[in-house]
Order: sequence, then structure tokens, then C-alpha cells
Amino acid sequence: MSVWKDETTLTTTDELHGHLPGGPSKYHNPDLKHVEEEVLQHYKAFSRFCNYECLEDPHGGKRFWELDDMMIFDLMGCTNRPDFRAHYEKVTLYLKDAHVAFKDLEIVAVSETFAYATALERYWGKAEDGNDFDLHFRITSLMQKTSNGWQYIHEHYSFPVDMATKLADFSSGIAVNDSLALKK
Repeated sequence: MSVWKDETTLTTTDELHGHLPGGPSKYHNPDLKHVEEEVLQHYKAFSRFCNYECLEDPHGGKRFWELDDMMIFDLMGCTNRPDFRAHYEKVTLYLKDAHVAFKDLEIVAVSETFAYATALERYWGKAEDGNDFDLHFRITSLMQKTSNGWQYIHEHYSFPVDMATKLADFSSGIAVNDSLALKK
């Protein structure tokens, strides 16, 4: 059974593969395993930032994104290039008192400088307005190795939606077969 992992428990890609439901993708290239390990270091650093650094230095997280060439399909809407920088400022400052953990993280290197990852992400804490939040969502990330290291260039976040009620499940606990019908 997979468990939530953070910077202390995201150990190696081999260990992550051992816990993936259905096993790892057939698209892993053994010659690019070192790239997948590099990207895992990016995830560990990102987790450490969210869990320990963001509250005191929210601007420090800008290093994880290609701010001027980033597109995100965020939970609250789409942000196109080149508007991510402003989106980062608004969202990160609002949710800076937060923690992050990942479940079923799979990193697939496509080349020496490009990789993608899929996971469930838990993001929880207290918003700037005092409201608690605890979101569990699906995430797909595309990353490019730049002169600044590995950076996100596109992310897509989503919640499962009950198709009949049109309500999103913020805990990502709804099963596909339970939410498929357009009418109940």
C-alpha cells in the first residue's frame, strides 16, 4: 500500500517504483535512470521548501518554476504564459503556511533535459485569511533542465468530479466507477 512521502521519505526511484499501484510505466529508459534520480532531488528540495522554508521565504520557491514560460492548469483555473509569475505571487503568499506530501510519485525521464512526473499530492495548512485547507489532488508535471536546474514548465492539477452532481471531491477519494454516471 502506498503512503504519503515527503523530503525525508522520498528515497530513490527504485523504492518509489516498488510501491506504485500497477507497477512502473514501461517507458522508463534504464539509460536515463540518473536523470530520474536528479528529478527526484528536485522533488525533495521542493518538499523541503514547502514544509520548512515557504512560511519565512515564499519568494524562494520561484527557483522551482520557469516563471516566464510556465503554463499551469491549476485547481482554480488556467494560467497561460507569461502570467505564471503573478499567479505564483498571489497563490504562494496566500498559502505559504503549508505542507506537502506525495503519494505514488512516478518520474519518467524522456531525455537528459526533459522529464514528466505523475502523483497524488496532499497540500494542507492555514491560508493567509486564517482558513484551514487540506487538498488531495492529482498532478502531472512536465520539467525541463535549465541553467537553473530542473524546473516545472507545465503542471496540471485535478480533483475527481462526480459527473452527476458536478461536485469536485477535494479529498480525491471518489472512485471512477462511483462518479462516472451523468445521472444518479
